[in-house]
Amino acid sequence: MSAVRKTLARQDKWVVGRFWRMPLCVGKFRAMRAAPAVIAGLVWVGFGMGDAAYAGAWPREKGAVQAIVTGLYSQADTAFDADGAPAPRPDFEKGAVAILVEYGLTETFTLLGEGEFGAEREGDLPFARPALSHVGIGGRLRLFEADGFVASGQISARVEDAFGAADAAVDTFGWDAPQIEARALAGYGFRVGDYPAFVDAQAAYRYRVGDGPDEVKLDLTFGVRPWSNILLLAQGFATFSAGGGEDVETYAYHKAQLSMVYDVNERWSLQAGGFATVAGTNAIKERGLITALWYRF
Repeated sequence: MSAVRKTLARQDKWVVGRFWRMPLCVGKFRAMRAAPAVIAGLVWVGFGMGDAAYAGAWPREKGAVQAIVTGLYSQADTAFDADGAPAPRPDFEKGAVAILVEYGLTETFTLLGEGEFGAEREGDLPFARPALSHVGIGGRLRLFEADGFVASGQISARVEDAFGAADAAVDTFGWDAPQIEARALAGYGFRVGDYPAFVDAQAAYRYRVGDGPDEVKLDLTFGVRPWSNILLLAQGFATFSAGGGEDVETYAYHKAQLSMVYDVNERWSLQAGGFATVAGTNAIKERGLITALWYRF
């Protein structure tokens, strides 16, 4: 297998906060795993359900737990080439279920854990191969908080695999290529008229131990509560490859996501939304739907 194809064989899974959620390359191009949904799941603002406000940069309260189970379905029949121009490609479909758990160890430090289970289909190849695709752990430390502003630092480690023997021809960045990510997070809570709102910005560098390029990630979230039990989210996620050697093609993809979170009560919330790849190079032009169930205790 050529060095280029080896490097393009995997792209980071999704996102949330994050913690991120992402790659998988189908053929030559990159497809996002559960990333947007996970990152979206990390963002919850509890206005109208108590005084606490939580987003990616905010820590969990001491002893508090939040678990989010996210379902994702995506498809693509177009990809961005090396010049960023869209071009037809074999049909791609993906379904995945991911879980993210946060635990407030102290008032300033939150433990994180994540995993994903999924399956894919590429062109005429029936890659119906549901399996565990990645697991990760990490921690987030609040560094500063005042007047609605919060800044945090996060470190996480993860290992990932494609989906077993069916990926042998394209997967070289599996369990033997762990990743370490350092992330800076900043959030600010404010009001839009009478409505509570927040913005959360994150920047991360993901270092791959072993073969394959590192990645730079930029995430931005805006949330507003027009009603006490409804949270509207607008999010953007950008990923850029970094390094990997002279014989490795670079890649980038930029995703936009809109979703709504409905608070059933103080413990349960439901989320639904959609996402799309709006720009990129050597990346699948994906579009998909997400649903999520949140539980807090």
